Amino acid sequence: MNASRLPGLLLCVVSTALVLALARPAAAVRPHKPILVQVTHNTVGQIWQPQIRSSRGDSVVFVSDGDVMGPGTETGHREVYYYDSESGTLSRVTNTADGESYDATAETDDQHSGRPPVVVFISTGDLDPSVGNDDHNPEVFVWHSETGQTIQLTDTQPPVVNAEPYVSDSSRCIAFRSNADLDDNDGSDATNPGAGFDNLDGSDEIFNMRFPDTDFVGRVVTQVSNGPAGTISSHPAVGGFWFTRQCRSTAYQSDHDHLGNGSTGLHIYNYTKTSGRVEQVSMPGDGVNRNPSMSGASNFARGPFVIFESNMDPMENGGSGSFEIFNYRLFKPLIGQFTLDSVDTANPVVADGGGFVTFQSRSELIDGSKKVKGGGTPPFNADGNQEIFRADRFKKLAQLTRTENCENTDPTSRDTGRATAFRSTCDLIPGHNPAGVAQVFHYWEVPRRDPIYLASNCLVSEACCNQNNGCYELILGKKSPRPRRNRTKPPWGVEGTFP
Repeated sequence: MNASRLPGLLLCVVSTALVLALARPAAAVRPHKPILVQVTHNTVGQIWQPQIRSSRGDSVVFVSDGDVMGPGTETGHREVYYYDSESGTLSRVTNTADGESYDATAETDDQHSGRPPVVVFISTGDLDPSVGNDDHNPEVFVWHSETGQTIQLTDTQPPVVNAEPYVSDSSRCIAFRSNADLDDNDGSDATNPGAGFDNLDGSDEIFNMRFPDTDFVGRVVTQVSNGPAGTISSHPAVGGFWFTRQCRSTAYQSDHDHLGNGSTGLHIYNYTKTSGRVEQVSMPGDGVNRNPSMSGASNFARGPFVIFESNMDPMENGGSGSFEIFNYRLFKPLIGQFTLDSVDTANPVVADGGGFVTFQSRSELIDGSKKVKGGGTPPFNADGNQEIFRADRFKKLAQLTRTENCENTDPTSRDTGRATAFRSTCDLIPGHNPAGVAQVFHYWEVPRRDPIYLASNCLVSEACCNQNNGCYELILGKKSPRPRRNRTKPPWGVEGTFP
């Protein structure tokens, strides 16, 4: 089906233009038109964690216990699946006997890295005979998408739990959560001296596993967080693609006051591998800061950027105490605010350069008093449904879905911000999900000259929507309300650090 294929020409154009786009974002803007494809057609089961490939944007990895491969194929437990947007094909990555596989990452990119593309996930299965997992403990695995080979990276015993892997775009490092004592960094590497932490108390901590080669045999594990027993550090994110600062930064959330400044609740921290330094990204004090994600470490855009949710008011914009979305630049610190007085705003992801942020929200976020392109007349979310939004450099806002009595959640974004995968229980392409089962959808934007923009190449009968077939209209407008202050230097410390 041509409808679900992201053309190779587009991949080439976007890939070669990426550096220019990061260097001069305004000059890289071209007219693009949205395409929406329903990836799965499950009749039963759930969908978790759709993850789009960052640089190329041509694959989506997700987890499901449903009948992804057709009626009667439901597994009843979680397995990892792979969608190739060029061919429009679905394949099953894991076949887990006596266990399940989950927490899958996006496929990594081989562009400029010389490293084969892989998917990292957690499994309780015995998937690699060379290591073995007959105790069915949750372990970290890596799957080579080109060869189909699966490699087990951790080998621990109960009651150890390994979870939440996050792989860098180039696969040079993997951050994950574990309550094991895994640090084997002897400090001999000047670029990765380590902090000398241990985890004898069995608290949930963040570890970074670095690979000097492509076979995933030689590796160094560094513990980057360190809290007392009973505390939890989780949701790691690493920055970097092929730039010089790749894998330098690991952000995470924690309920432990790592810097002893009196912070309570849940806060965002960053570990820098070159210095072993821990810094606090979120505002000190009592509050909840959660779900960090990180852009690539673009030299042009002074990245990486950490994006997160917070119910605090670090910009002093007088928010209502709801969760708002902020981003924090680690190099020459700068904090920015994307939303104000929103409702159930969550799961933000940030594109390279920090300009595009995609998230879900129940709010009426588009200013109906300003000129709006497409999508009819306001209100655009009067029923408070969970919709997908994309903010553009603190000013423009696109509402990617407009639905009723259903949920659009868990967005993941391409590094240019022009492609998104998300989970939805809505009948977004009429007639293809009338029962409201959780499905994976793939949204991306193409130039007018691309063949898929034509109605004849994007058929509603084949679960494809675009503007020309009358099935989709992007709502593009201004934010409402906008924060009074969009960006500022962090007022709570010098260069983002604390005594």
